[in-house]
Amino acid sequence: MQYQWLNRLEQKHHKSFYQLYTKEWWTQNRSYDDAIKMLDHCGLIIACCDMQDRVIAFARVLTDYTFKALIFDVIVDDSVRGQGLGQEIMTRILNHPDLHQVQSFELYCPERLIPFYEKQGFVKGSSSLMFQQCGTL
Repeated sequence: MQYQWLNRLEQKHHKSFYQLYTKEWWTQNRSYDDAIKMLDHCGLIIACCDMQDRVIAFARVLTDYTFKALIFDVIVDDSVRGQGLGQEIMTRILNHPDLHQVQSFELYCPERLIPFYEKQGFVKGSSSLMFQQCGTL
């Protein structure tokens, strides 16, 4: 199957992006407007479209382009899982020319995905996750 890789999503992609994006447990309650607003404020976006121009895989990066790059929302549509798209997204992020000076790539994932990310060269950190939720998510 042929795919098109994008570093930004145009308005024509927004509907299929949102359909993919809100299938995950951590994104299902996010509004369309907030998800589209988020796209405008990411340091880097990697998206994959099928031949019908439908977004079938996505990830985003927030970064200072020097010390840290936080990888968020690595999502692959159920219909194409197991075909290497998740690995390709990670490769594209880790090898992206805009991120070549970044010293540390970090991400959050559930325990079941640790083996996948270990294959990409990530190691389980020793830090505790601390956060403060503001408002209603």
